[in-house]
This record gives sequence, C-alpha cells and structure tokens, in this order.
Amino acid sequence: MATAERAARSDSTTVLRADALRTTRYSDVCGGTDELKRLLTEEPDLAASPQGRETLWALVDDGVYMLARMEERLREYQAFRDELERQVEQMRQIEGPRLHDAAREAGRLRALLSEDNAGGPLPAQEIVERAEEIRQVANDIEGALRRHKDAAIQAGRAYLRLRGARGWDDGSTTADAAGAADVAAAPAPAAGSDGAPEAGQGAPSSGSAAQPLPPGVPEAWLPPPPHREVIVDWLRRGRASLLSAEEAAKFPPGPQGREPLVQFEDGGVMPLRVVRWSDEVRNFYSLGTDPHPRGRLYRKRDVGPERPPET
Repeated sequence: MATAERAARSDSTTVLRADALRTTRYSDVCGGTDELKRLLTEEPDLAASPQGRETLWALVDDGVYMLARMEERLREYQAFRDELERQVEQMRQIEGPRLHDAAREAGRLRALLSEDNAGGPLPAQEIVERAEEIRQVANDIEGALRRHKDAAIQAGRAYLRLRGARGWDDGSTTADAAGAADVAAAPAPAAGSDGAPEAGQGAPSSGSAAQPLPPGVPEAWLPPPPHREVIVDWLRRGRASLLSAEEAAKFPPGPQGREPLVQFEDGGVMPLRVVRWSDEVRNFYSLGTDPHPRGRLYRKRDVGPERPPET
C-alpha cells in the first residue's frame, strides 16, 4: 500500500474515543505513567492490593482518555490540512493573466505614438484595439486577484476555526504601531519551537503575572497563587485552553455546578479552579491528588520495577 494511501486510511479511522467525558488527575500521560511506575517500584504491596490495582488502572485509563482527546485534536489538524490542500488546488486552477500580451501591446502602442511616426494621422482604430487588449489583461488579473483573495480568506477562516480561543502567538493580536514594533523587535523565546515554555518550566516572573488575562479567562475561577500565574501563562501561550461552553456542557457538572474547564495540549482536562502546579514534578495536577515528589525520577523508559531509581 502506498504511503499516501496508508496516511489517508489512518486519518479516516478514529482509533480511540473519549466516550465518557471526564476530568483527569494529571495534565498529561507522562504524569500518570510516572506515578504508576513509582507505585509499582516503591509501594509494591499497596499496588497489589485491590485499592492499588484500582489506582493503577485509573492512571492507565486516564492515559488512554488523554490519548483519545489528543486524537480528536489531531483529526482537527488533519481536517485543516485537507482544507488547505483543497484551497491550494483551487488556486492552482486559476489561469494566469496574459501579462506578456499586455507588455507586447504596450510596446506596439509606444511605437505608434513615438516621435518617429509624427507627421501623419494616428491609426486611431489600431490604438484603441491595442489599448482594449491591455484593459482586458487588467480585467483578467483583477479576477485572478479576487479568486486568490477569496481562497486565502477561506484558508484564514479555517485557521481561526482550528485555533479557536487558544492564545497562540501567531502575530494576529491587534496592536498599535509602537506595540507592533516592540513585538517585531522582541528576541525569540528560548524554549519550545512555538514560543511555548517547556513542560518543566515553572511559574513566570512577577512581570508576566501582572499582564492582563487572556481573552475569555474568568478571573473568579482561577486557582490561587502561585498556581494561578503558571496556568495563566500557559493559557496565554496556547499550551492550554478553555473548552467552549458547548463542549464543557458535555462534561458532568462538578460540585460547583457548571464551571470553566481547561484542556492541556497533552489531553488532560481539569476544572480551572482545581488546577495546581508542582515544581517538584514540573507538571500540573488536580487539587486533592498531589503527585509524589519522587514521581519524576521515573520519567525515563528504562526506570521501572526491575531497576529502582537511585536515591
């Protein structure tokens, strides 16, 4: 099977489904995997108990759920890719204007109107016909420009649908001339190719915390400091986003009723008010499920029950 055919078949089939919408203990699969490995290694008796087995399965189930959420997002990117391909193909079909013809007619008109031909009557009919040829080329290029613009607008709308309310640093934020100049002159971020902080980066500086909240982020539902500053920074950078009211309504209501839900780029979902950040494991977790400080020691693949980490 050709590579393109395999890709098309893969894109059209959803492997995992997040049928039972719920929240997760960690913001990503790594956090749950670290805790699973830690329990198996450091607390084998507890892990083997009925309660421990239930905990282990809950961590695995969380991981599968987050994969399903990420797969949904992947399908959105793939649909965006297909829409761009469709727009590009339409743009390829736009016939190029006859600019060489216009240049040729202009050259002939220049010759007809030059001083070398002075003294006799002008060939009015020929001049008009050649001028009309130039005007037709102008009409053709206006149509081509319009069709290209329409395709670009459709691609832009597809991008806006894909981005949603996420705080991507894509240069589309409205700014005055001074602000735009500052953005253009700002140095590139040190971490992450998309300008986002690495997963291990902790709370931003106090200067960052003083910045206004991203659009749509309800201040009343934010967690207390220092967790507040970190999640606001992630929301601002697009590494996390608030679910739309429509999607949030699909989740069971929590003890506070309907409330804002934040989804991390790695699939985890938590009520905004319970989001917590741990500097020790450099990860987000849900209030009441504090991660063990040794969890990150199990981040490497070769660290497991048969090979406990060094203390």
